[in-house]
Amino acid sequence: MITRLLEPVSIGPITLANRVVMTAMHLNYTPHGEVTDQFVNFYAARAKGGTGLIIIGGAAIDEQAAGFDLFLSIMDDRYISGLARLTNEIHKEESKIAVQLYMAGAYSLCGLQGLPTLAPSECTSFFTRQKTTPMTLEDIERVQQDFVAAACRAKKAGFDAVEVIASAGYLICQFLSPQTNKRDDKYGGSPENRMRFGLETIRRVREEIGTDMALIVRVSGNDFVPGSNTNRESRIFARAAQEAGADCINVTGGWHESRVPQITFDLPQAGYAYLARGIKENVDIPVISCNRINDPFVAEEVLKGGIADLVGVARGHIADPEFVKKAREGRPEEIRRCVACNQRCFDHVFQGLPVGCVVNPRAGKELQTELEPATEPKKILVAGAGPAGCELSVTAALRGHKVILCDKESHIGGQVHWAASATGKHDFRYLFDYFRAVLPKYGVELRMGVEVTAELVQKEKPDVVVVATGAAPFKPPISAVESPNVDQAWDVLKGNAATGADVVVVGGGSVGLETALSLAAKGTISPEQLYFLALHGAESPEVLRELMVKGVKKVTVIEMLTRMAQDAGPSTRWVLLKELGMRAVNLVTDARMKDIQPGKVVYTDRQGNDVTIPADSVVLAMGARPENSLAKSLEAAGVKNVRVIGDANKVGRMGNAMDDGFSLGREL
Repeated sequence: MITRLLEPVSIGPITLANRVVMTAMHLNYTPHGEVTDQFVNFYAARAKGGTGLIIIGGAAIDEQAAGFDLFLSIMDDRYISGLARLTNEIHKEESKIAVQLYMAGAYSLCGLQGLPTLAPSECTSFFTRQKTTPMTLEDIERVQQDFVAAACRAKKAGFDAVEVIASAGYLICQFLSPQTNKRDDKYGGSPENRMRFGLETIRRVREEIGTDMALIVRVSGNDFVPGSNTNRESRIFARAAQEAGADCINVTGGWHESRVPQITFDLPQAGYAYLARGIKENVDIPVISCNRINDPFVAEEVLKGGIADLVGVARGHIADPEFVKKAREGRPEEIRRCVACNQRCFDHVFQGLPVGCVVNPRAGKELQTELEPATEPKKILVAGAGPAGCELSVTAALRGHKVILCDKESHIGGQVHWAASATGKHDFRYLFDYFRAVLPKYGVELRMGVEVTAELVQKEKPDVVVVATGAAPFKPPISAVESPNVDQAWDVLKGNAATGADVVVVGGGSVGLETALSLAAKGTISPEQLYFLALHGAESPEVLRELMVKGVKKVTVIEMLTRMAQDAGPSTRWVLLKELGMRAVNLVTDARMKDIQPGKVVYTDRQGNDVTIPADSVVLAMGARPENSLAKSLEAAGVKNVRVIGDANKVGRMGNAMDDGFSLGREL
């Protein structure tokens, strides 16, 4: 039962309808810092979905805070009217709204515009690689005044709360950390001095907003940066923040430059809830637990366990604006859960693109993608129950079409069915949990184990046939790949191919590298074994680590390009490469496969030399091609109105397939 999650809770002077917080995310929806229709519509949809508190931002407090044109701004009075339009829309529902006051310090991109990049001390910016400018006492005073002025504007714009960001490696974090604060004045040195800038800022913001607004402080529960602050220091700062006037502590994980994954699928559900627990034990105000909470049942356990008082659900709200509503109405299985892929949220932020969502084609396009009833309901026969076919079926059925969804396999899911677990992307299966719940609800007739043929089409006489049969692995036209020791990566991941001790993977894209990781992990201990051995002190930490990462296979990946994981996004690529390194997978770039011989592979290196390496098994991960033979056979048989979507049309990522399915379902 989901009960605690839906209970009201007070943060200082405001009371929320439930304990779900949509925490701040940069969206790239606000050119020149201005609130846009896109921005308002996005958040209005989440308020209508029942979210207790929405925190927007970060909102730049001055010109040096962000240095990025698409960043929301609160640095001048001219932004108040746009922000007020947003708060008015949110207040039409039962939601409350806060704005995060943002000053990035060394993380700011303002240096690229010729402005000094301010920081406590001189360092090299992690993002821009430029030298920072140590803040003078006058700089400190001015920035604190900018926080205060921004808080004043937030009050005028009708916000219920403001959030001071002291997390993720931004300016206040930089003052707190001995790694970045080398000052020898009253703002540096001892922990008390390093806390001074942040606490002064909190006090001054508290004085400005008075007692009618709530003040939230977002902290890093652990910086996860060597030599920086841990949860022990974060607890102390959180307590001091409470005494300085904070009404709530919002706890996230580490800095952006941390080499510990923070939000990818590698992190278990609610994996950093223990950080919130540590802080809750040291404060007397509500605590929000964040990072990888996208399931209402997981959120409920965090709250019932006394680990935190509220939960932060950020990307989960991009994926489904009705997260709270569906949980409240007893329909949790109908939530489109975030799969933690980062492909259209964080990767888009880094690429300067508007945030979207792989599992929700409407994210950020709420107004222009509303569904209208079909003017002429049609009978639609769909071949293939992967992402494209399922999304098409749901969308078309919602509009009143009669949809028959077939797949020659006994289950829905397409490639995701076997690839999710094999590559460690367990959360991807949540999308098909959703489809299993809603397809029959919306009247889609499911025919699993049924292959669409010309004969079936002739029998059913549909108005439209949609071919969503996915892709097939590419096989190079050379005789060597027919050798018995050569298999496709897809077959390896499905468990249909056995490999030897020395494995060469040909292809260094995501599929090849994930296959290499899967192979390199063979023979390592399971999480359950690790827990048992660690709990009972059976082995030393050094031995346990070796047992975790050292498998029984020697794996080499050869890639013809100069860069591995060319198709991986910036927020996940480094995690993939890090684990490959930990598991001692040998990565060879600028290597063009020349020949496969018994027990070995020959490739040509960047200098044109032939190199031979041992290979009991060779795994091909050389891309994919559309599997559209059905479309061709139907057209040859004279079938009219055949539409091809997803990988069957053009090989892409899951989000492309979802977009195809939604677009056609909305068009028909």
